[in-house]
Amino acid sequence: MEEIFIKAFRLITCVLLIAWIALIFSMSAQNATESDKTSGNVIKSVLSVIYPGFDGLSEESKAELISSFQFIARKTAHFSLYAILGLLSFLTVISYRNLKFGLRTALSAAICLLYAVSDEVHQLFVPGRSGEIRDVCIDFCGSLLMITILALSARYIKKIYKHVKWVRRNEG
Repeated sequence: MEEIFIKAFRLITCVLLIAWIALIFSMSAQNATESDKTSGNVIKSVLSVIYPGFDGLSEESKAELISSFQFIARKTAHFSLYAILGLLSFLTVISYRNLKFGLRTALSAAICLLYAVSDEVHQLFVPGRSGEIRDVCIDFCGSLLMITILALSARYIKKIYKHVKWVRRNEG
């Protein structure tokens, strides 16, 4: 029964991982104008909620304000998208119990790093876009942070589980 659960979990996480990779690929395939419009719309939505009076500003003032947030919004998006990639790669690879925990964690990180590099190479072929080493670093940091949090959490949970099991065994 446990083996069926593990295989189903692995299949689900693998499908989600591939879907997330496809989402990142589709966003990277946007030309510069489309990409600016996408991030601009997100910034506009956020500013409408958190910036009192944003909707009352002139179109020129709105455009200037949106433009001032483009860089940070784009880099935050990179970090966040790859943090989720880190989550999905970790959950997929962690189910292979025949590999040591450290190797599974390293494989998860390697998947994210390789995809970050390939994503930036992909952008070299998209009109108006560029491949940036800085973006590979931001992407990988997002992935690595999530993988580290998950790995430490897994270690901590395993330690608690072993302790509870030991206490129950020694109570009687």
